Amino acid sequence: MSKITNGPLPAEDTRIKSIVIVGGGTAGWMAAATLANRLSESITRITLVESTQIGTIGVGEATVPYIKEFLLDLGIDEVEFMRATNATYKLGIAFQGWKNASHSFMHPFAGYGSRIAKIPFHHYWYKMQKLGKAKSLDAYCLGSQIAVNNKFALPKPNTELEQASFNYAFHFDAGLFANFLSDYSQKAGVKRVEANVTQVQQNTDTGFIQTLSLDNDETLEADLFIDCSGFKGLLIEETLHTGFEDWGQWLKCNRAVALPCEATQAPSAYTRSLACEAGWQWKIPLQNRTGNGHVYASDYISDEKALAQLEQQLEGAPLAEAKVINFKTGMRKQVWNKNVFALGLASGFMEPLESTSIYMIQSALNALVNHFPNKHFPPRLNNIVNNQLAERQYRLRDFLILHYSANKRFGERLWDDCRTMMLPSSLQEKIEHYKEVGQPAVDELDFFGVNSWLAMFAGFGVESKYYHPRVDDLDTRIVEKELHNIALSIEKAVANLPSHAQFLENNITQINTTNY
Repeated sequence: MSKITNGPLPAEDTRIKSIVIVGGGTAGWMAAATLANRLSESITRITLVESTQIGTIGVGEATVPYIKEFLLDLGIDEVEFMRATNATYKLGIAFQGWKNASHSFMHPFAGYGSRIAKIPFHHYWYKMQKLGKAKSLDAYCLGSQIAVNNKFALPKPNTELEQASFNYAFHFDAGLFANFLSDYSQKAGVKRVEANVTQVQQNTDTGFIQTLSLDNDETLEADLFIDCSGFKGLLIEETLHTGFEDWGQWLKCNRAVALPCEATQAPSAYTRSLACEAGWQWKIPLQNRTGNGHVYASDYISDEKALAQLEQQLEGAPLAEAKVINFKTGMRKQVWNKNVFALGLASGFMEPLESTSIYMIQSALNALVNHFPNKHFPPRLNNIVNNQLAERQYRLRDFLILHYSANKRFGERLWDDCRTMMLPSSLQEKIEHYKEVGQPAVDELDFFGVNSWLAMFAGFGVESKYYHPRVDDLDTRIVEKELHNIALSIEKAVANLPSHAQFLENNITQINTTNY
């Protein structure tokens, strides 16, 4: 007779098995697509609840090159995406009137010049500019010159010439983008529920969210909740009272009015940012229309005047009623609180000056997936993600503040206040570091790298006191000729490229360039 023995008890399955996403729009459907793609083997149920009665903000229609990684990760073809969202290409942002009313410069997705005698180009440019023997920094950037000449071409991979390298992003219709990702996500198994959340139930002991009651009499239960409910932060703020860190003392704009219009000009391959009396205006070209908006500080200008100034800049007839959006720039004190992860506007808001909203959604989703919890929600994971995302937002914040604080628009109340305000110590240190050593201080937590900071410092006339001593080893005439040759090679390369509109017509859509 055999002896019966008790084997080990089966291990408890602590894996997250169900996720509920509250809210659709760009953030909600980016979350749904990412989680379905990256976690489909372990998550048994992903549900997104959204209401057609609640409109999305949808202001942001411009991106940064990081968006291409998102498309690649999901296996989405760029051309298919562009056709579905009326997209155009973006090589950077043209800042018009920010230093002063008559000055313009580019912030390109590209570098400047090429190394001379193994020393970074900008050190030679510093010296030659002071001697009056250099053009603006933009003249030595292929991406900038392609953009300002309304040309476009896809960058060639593995180029050996630094001055021939550049990157690109997109302008697109945010509503169509959300619809595109909704289709993708639902095909990947995400369940969409159209309803409003009427009640949130929490565990009385832990405060964790347990269930959501909907106005269709359905109840949703989940292990993890993603809050994409917009500025209100239904879960992260209204339920968990997480708190908000307000940056209005530095970023004074708190409203935007958006107004699309007919496109009557060939689409540029850059976003225009035009500084105004009490803020700035964007112009974003799509295949079928032009997106326009005015971001402004309500303490310095009325809504009526802000709208009137925007209407004066429209290139064509308006296509909709103007939409005014109130916002507060800052971030939640925790993006991840208990079993709620806030995304998009629910996590905070960085005004659209550098098109970083979608980047922050991507960054947060990557942080969550890379530090994905189990049902115990280890606090250390929570702290790692919150600290990492907070630091990235602080650095983005400082980059935006520099745009305002470095201005030379004397005699205008907003700009005078921004120029004379006390800066965050982190930004002040970055400025002083650059002035002393001629090199922006950046690391892996900075989204905007050396070239972006160089674009801002050069564009606003912030000068370094230092350049590399080896620059003086070369005769000034040799350096001057080298700079001339770099600018000339870029000029010749740009001359042979098709227009942006022609490139789109040939490769993406059927835009009729004879309309422009």
